[in-house]
Amino acid sequence: MPDRETRIIRRVAVREAGRRLVDILREWLRERLSDEVPMARVRALVAAGGVRVDGDVVRAPGRPMRRGEHVEALLDPEQLRARARLVDRPFELTAERILFQDGYVLAVDKPPGLPTHATADPSRPSLVSHVERFLGRAPRGAPTVLAVHQRLDRDTSGVVIFGLDPRANAGLARAFADHLVEKAYLAITRRPARLESRRFRVSAPLGPATAGRPSVRIGGPDAQRAATDVLVREILDGALLVEVHPLTGRRHQVRVHLAHAGCPIVGDPTYGHADSRVSRLMLHAWRLALPHPVTGEPLRLEAPIPPDFVAAVHSFRNE
Repeated sequence: MPDRETRIIRRVAVREAGRRLVDILREWLRERLSDEVPMARVRALVAAGGVRVDGDVVRAPGRPMRRGEHVEALLDPEQLRARARLVDRPFELTAERILFQDGYVLAVDKPPGLPTHATADPSRPSLVSHVERFLGRAPRGAPTVLAVHQRLDRDTSGVVIFGLDPRANAGLARAFADHLVEKAYLAITRRPARLESRRFRVSAPLGPATAGRPSVRIGGPDAQRAATDVLVREILDGALLVEVHPLTGRRHQVRVHLAHAGCPIVGDPTYGHADSRVSRLMLHAWRLALPHPVTGEPLRLEAPIPPDFVAAVHSFRNE
């Protein structure tokens, strides 16, 4: 364990509450080192496990911080570089990640840790930028402007579908708006003290996040109807492997509803449960079924379960 000279040890101030961990940490590093630290390197430090909040390793750079939380971060440059190298492997979209492609739509297996859309940091890649670059290598005439009708959180892996043609865009928009898209997620959650049934539905309206409150909440005057079906596939030691079917498409719906049901997702820094055995939110967008937006034929997509998710399930089988 590094000594105090190689760590930052601070508490989140009132003025910093609600801001992202990565933004606060970057400011602290700038003050301590009297030098600017690249945002990508701060993210790498967090993702590699170099930061603890109230004693728990936190690997989500975008985690909203609360007043008074105790933060410890590695400062020694060599240790920082060593940890950052663990996550500095650049992602490249290859044909193996393409789940389906025709002239109208493209479905991709998104890796964890990659945002779907571009972020405020222009140097940070996104799935959209990778897909556009992939399509740019295709034969002349291939589209390079994508329509995105679906969004996964940065740490969520799995199926993302894009529209490549105006005719497909209209069909995709209609399918999502009319609830014709069947979604199935896999998640590892904490095991509740009492599990009354292996099948249950969570029906709880969700209020949107705001600038002053970055997390989605249950209820409130501006809440919208939301429902999620949950199937417990396996009871683990202190955890559950669940299959989740959101019946509506609200932001953070799966994460909030599982937490509301007493089964917070392991590795979810906002609504879930921190655990040193996982490095991210244990949520995988496993399957997507919908009518093809142009032909109307059934389109069924499935993303392979990532190795880190499989390893996490195994670790909870062997506590």
